[in-house]
Amino acid sequence: MASKVTLLTKHIIIRLHRIPKIVAWIFPRRIWFAPNDNVCLTFDDGPHPETTPWLLAFLKKHNIQATFFWQGEKIKENPALYQKAISEGHVVGHHGYVHVSAKQLSFERFCVNFDQSQTLVNSTLFRPPHGRLNRKQANYVMQKGIIVMWSWMSYDFDTSLSADAIIQKATKQIRNRDILVFHENEKSKDKLKQIIPAIIKVIRDKQLNFALVEKKQ
Repeated sequence: MASKVTLLTKHIIIRLHRIPKIVAWIFPRRIWFAPNDNVCLTFDDGPHPETTPWLLAFLKKHNIQATFFWQGEKIKENPALYQKAISEGHVVGHHGYVHVSAKQLSFERFCVNFDQSQTLVNSTLFRPPHGRLNRKQANYVMQKGIIVMWSWMSYDFDTSLSADAIIQKATKQIRNRDILVFHENEKSKDKLKQIIPAIIKVIRDKQLNFALVEKKQ
């Protein structure tokens, strides 16, 4: 019986690559979309000592700027990568000092985690880990900066999802004004080198441009 239940559970897993528009309507003070005729590439969880250098070189070669949401503790470990990203025209927001869901933190611990990473970037952009914030936490962030969400999630961190499957979803689903999320971490590092070149081709084939997440549109 246990094996049947496990099999059934696997079959009903649903990954919402595209965020329903009603969610953006419910939370209008957060950024969900790119400027018109543009797509924003965004990357969470870095900087990563292996992935980030490759990614920065690839983006530079293709004349694309991206928006990064990096963890404070990793910025402190890799300050040269932070400076390189900034010098090459990218925007670096933050993702908390350590990567932990706000749901797991008291309000006081959340504020400390937020403030520690906010001081390490020259940006007011913040993406909450897992996209989770309660009302009190969200209000605290919005007093100091801007909450950036997304309209399309790659799930590149999901080890059960192949690079080809992600690319197929992207080809069908990416559209005008999307903010796309990818990750610079151990789970995604091998897939990212396959995914990003393909995604860029998809976006350019759809005659869309690349934009930075900079302010409320």
